[in-house]
Amino acid sequence: MEHFRNPRNVGEIPDADGIGTVGNPVCLAPRTTIFTNANTIPIRDATTKLKVLGHDGKYHQILKAIARPYKGTMYRIVVHNLGSTLVTPDHHILALKASHFLRKYRSRARCICDWYAASELEKGDILLYPVPSETVDREQISLDVERPKYDFRSKMLPNEISIDIDFLRLTGYYLSEGYVRIPRSGGTLGFVFNSREKDYIEDVILSCKRIFGLEPARITTGGNRAYITFYSARLARFFSKHFGKDASRKQIPHWGMLLPPQKQEALLCGIWRGDGYINNRVAKFVTISERLAFQVRNLLLRQEIIFSFLRQSAYGIHKKSYSIFVQDDKSLEKLARIVGVELTIPRKLKNHHKAWFENSYFHVPIWRAESFKYDGFVHNLEVEGSHSYVSDSMALHNCGDMMTVYIKVKDNIIADVKFKTFGCGAAVATSSMVTELAKGKTLEDAMKITRADVAEHLGGLPPIKMHCSNLAADALHSAIEDYLKKKESK
Repeated sequence: MEHFRNPRNVGEIPDADGIGTVGNPVCLAPRTTIFTNANTIPIRDATTKLKVLGHDGKYHQILKAIARPYKGTMYRIVVHNLGSTLVTPDHHILALKASHFLRKYRSRARCICDWYAASELEKGDILLYPVPSETVDREQISLDVERPKYDFRSKMLPNEISIDIDFLRLTGYYLSEGYVRIPRSGGTLGFVFNSREKDYIEDVILSCKRIFGLEPARITTGGNRAYITFYSARLARFFSKHFGKDASRKQIPHWGMLLPPQKQEALLCGIWRGDGYINNRVAKFVTISERLAFQVRNLLLRQEIIFSFLRQSAYGIHKKSYSIFVQDDKSLEKLARIVGVELTIPRKLKNHHKAWFENSYFHVPIWRAESFKYDGFVHNLEVEGSHSYVSDSMALHNCGDMMTVYIKVKDNIIADVKFKTFGCGAAVATSSMVTELAKGKTLEDAMKITRADVAEHLGGLPPIKMHCSNLAADALHSAIEDYLKKKESK
């Protein structure tokens, strides 16, 4: 801990005689879902044109997308509330090592937040999932759709729309219960509610009248359904363009995901009223749009609402549906306030998953960690700034332990040595110690320094750290070899 908190010889030597870099290549399975500024996509589809959500809750540019064949062990880490991710053993994950405090979460203050290799994590450890924090308010949006040439039926609409509570709630209704029909010249915007949801029906009618000056062309009922139809080719194309046309492709545009959380409450209200429900024990939301499901998750994270996320088989032509559950007492009350539902019976619901929010992170425990053999391609990203990206269940660094050692040699003796390291506490400490051991030694003696020597001088290391983090001696040897090669070439 002393060498971690106060490392020696940190930095680089600009005119170094030898430089050695070592590290653990790390990757994810190709279908791993990651969060970008354009969509939720498999990591195999990531390109340098996109930005990804980092562990700091902000979006950062992808500098490089990497794919390579891999044959060996992979880890599947399953998280109670979020899902699972498949990673190579040395991939670093933001976590608290808390499994030895299992069921004693009040002791979490004694745990150290760090980047841990996947092979180090086990059931009961806590993953830190970032709450998206990047915020860009927006007051208006342009109605950026031209009126079709032969559209003589639609009413004229305003060219600018205020992004206020009414518009965002109406957008939420569309994302959950809305549809558009767009023939060649005309177009209709419609909503379908349960006929008993009279307040929501009235809300849609009044909002469309206030925002667009539109009255419904017709309101029809059939069975327990109520259909509200507006004739407007331009408005139908606008909603289709920005929020998606088909139920499986509904989405919130990126600017909507960046709005202040106070504004996003109205968006969340409309979405949950349409495709969700709340009673005194549970709230549930269901959609067949994968992208919308993950976006609703992020809206809940920004409201600090604890939830559980579930993928499941869907009925009919759709392969999957996505469900979000809210059961925690305080979270249920918060969501009920946003949706406008009054909970009538006092509740004492426990947080069974032991999840909580703290310091802009959603803390969730690992349910299961298991290894298996893998043979196929794996993928990774180089990310600007945060050097990290977020999957559907964890925050991942874009590299494993990486160490660079710089040496200055005089009369066959290491006169100066410095290091730069990315990694966990053990990686920093071992790098610091190896520079102390090497300084003043001859090249021959420095080459004899081993991983075991480094660990011994540190007072010992956990067995798992000997493999993934104790690379400092290797980096030192690499720097010496680099010096000797340069000397031989001269």
